[in-house]
Amino acid sequence: MRRSRCRGPITMRTSLASYARAAAALASILLSANAADADTVRGTRSEKLVEKTHVIDLRIGHGHADMVVRRTVHNGGARHDQATFYIDLPEGAVAVGLRTLGTLDGKPHWFDGELLEAEKAAARYRELTGVGGYYPKDPALLSWRSQDLLALQVFPCPPGEPKTIEYTLRLPTHYHEGRHHLDLSAMGTAELPAQVTVTPMEKGEALFVGDKRVMAPAFVTLKDSIDLSVAPASEKPLEGALASVAFGKQKNVVHYHIDAAPALSRVPRGAHVVVLIDASRSLEQEQVEAEVAMTRAYLSHFPDARAAVLTFDRVARAPKGGFVTVREALAGLDGSQIVLKNGSHIDEALARADALLAALPKGTPKRILALTDTRTRQELTPSLLRGRLSKSGALLHVGVVGSSSRTTLQRDDAHAWATLTRPSGGLVWQASIDTTDTGEAPKTTYEELARPRQIDHFQVHAQGIAPEDIAFPEVLAEGESFEDLRLSEKQVPFVEVTGELWATPVRRVLVADEAENRRWAGLVFGSDLLYSIEEADMMPLAMMGRAVSPVTSYLAIEPGVRPSTEGLEEFGASGQGFGSAFGGMGGGHAAKPLLLATFDKHGFLKGELTRGLAACGGEGKKATVWLESTLQEVVLVRAEIEEEKAGSKLVTCLEEAAWEIELPGAFSSSWQGFSIKL
Repeated sequence: MRRSRCRGPITMRTSLASYARAAAALASILLSANAADADTVRGTRSEKLVEKTHVIDLRIGHGHADMVVRRTVHNGGARHDQATFYIDLPEGAVAVGLRTLGTLDGKPHWFDGELLEAEKAAARYRELTGVGGYYPKDPALLSWRSQDLLALQVFPCPPGEPKTIEYTLRLPTHYHEGRHHLDLSAMGTAELPAQVTVTPMEKGEALFVGDKRVMAPAFVTLKDSIDLSVAPASEKPLEGALASVAFGKQKNVVHYHIDAAPALSRVPRGAHVVVLIDASRSLEQEQVEAEVAMTRAYLSHFPDARAAVLTFDRVARAPKGGFVTVREALAGLDGSQIVLKNGSHIDEALARADALLAALPKGTPKRILALTDTRTRQELTPSLLRGRLSKSGALLHVGVVGSSSRTTLQRDDAHAWATLTRPSGGLVWQASIDTTDTGEAPKTTYEELARPRQIDHFQVHAQGIAPEDIAFPEVLAEGESFEDLRLSEKQVPFVEVTGELWATPVRRVLVADEAENRRWAGLVFGSDLLYSIEEADMMPLAMMGRAVSPVTSYLAIEPGVRPSTEGLEEFGASGQGFGSAFGGMGGGHAAKPLLLATFDKHGFLKGELTRGLAACGGEGKKATVWLESTLQEVVLVRAEIEEEKAGSKLVTCLEEAAWEIELPGAFSSSWQGFSIKL
């Protein structure tokens, strides 16, 4: 949103009766402007002075853009005239240069403007444009009207001739969606909109008009609002710049921006991927179908990969063909056809995946995605599981499958299994998916498992600023930016940025840069921070940034050729006509009917095991069976039978019978252990 304008009478910085008529004339020009944003260009003496060309050379960089604006008027009147421009500034813009086109030794020559204290520049302009004994000079004055209005006065414009003037505007750009954007509204007058040539500051960077990529240079007409942008070519995860500008005792302008690369990473080409799907009875059937949908969404990001999809309960079931194309791996994969059993031997599944990947040539990108509820036997600790991944060096993600029907994916660094995944470079994720969504949302969400798309645990440490005073986000997504502009009592010599791409640390240090300091010493006058700076403190900033401000103006002078009698005698000097108006600006099961407080779990298990022992031919023998359960799943079985050796046929048969027990809904504890004596 643009700032509201002051369109009232022009405020004079000093009261000078001799210039009253000039002020009144110029005020009438300004008040006649349309309420809509637009420039006004007029002659002081004649309506026959008109603007002929308005062209802009725009270069878009990282954090700022520069516009060199060249305007030509033609005086169709009979006398030398003054061209007066009422310039509507783009959001945040400041003027940092002025020059006028004249002649030197009979040849066209540009005369650069000098940045002066505003009153001094106005006084000199009055001298140079009035009648008297002054040596003839041809001046141009660019002065402050308000934060988004400038005044430009050029004298003399000879009759029947063109006059060209050029000024430079500097604007901040804003980084988002992977590009440095410059949002411009219409520029120029209603009759003559600006014609703009657009190029990137950095050679070879992609240029966009709106969302369309175009060849540079691009040519646009600023009749309406437009978004122009460039995409950075750098592949560094984080870029940025820091300005820390002292302008008084304990007074500093601090600005920094931190930009995450448009693509923080890429899916590795030629990867070999193993997906483990938990098919144990602690999951609901809907969760298994969700695992299949997650597998499809995940593998869709590996178009050239070789994949193997394994299901596991007590046993890890690998495809007969080993690694196949992603399409072949997904063919026929249907969650409703997966029969749930007891077991959750993810250790066996991980060992199988590790062995498959370990056989591949060195340098092959290797990934394992284990989709599970992580409910397993108590002895299966992360350190034990780590031992099952000792050969392949594969990156491991664990997706903890939830019961929600929404598509979500959230890293869980506090999960106990994070000590298993992080050494590999991977993470534990809380995952759910809408299995009915056939659109792009699931695929987009699960791309984060294929490649890191955001910097997590994002932190900003600015030397000289208390940490609690910086409101940075916890996550910086690729293509997005964090920006901070403030007044600080202390200088900020450096800013340190830290975070993680998955489990890999990311760090960038920004050091205050002299060029960036000069830029923001000027750009502060186009920002809201201006209203926190006393006018008496503005001069150091304006001079360092070479910017037109409430206290500075540009004055460009060329050798004059006009007779001194062509001064603006009937209007008086108009150097202050525009004056300064600054003074006013993890899943679980639902309860089932069998879940009764009086249900005898121990008795149920004893009955099932007694029948199993009898079926195995051990009726009447004394035995002890130790079991662990997670919800309705048996996850551990060990049996001892009197007078039988461990691993004997009868012991093995009893253990198999225990594994086949289907626990009713009364078994709702996340984990429970039993010792059953028969």
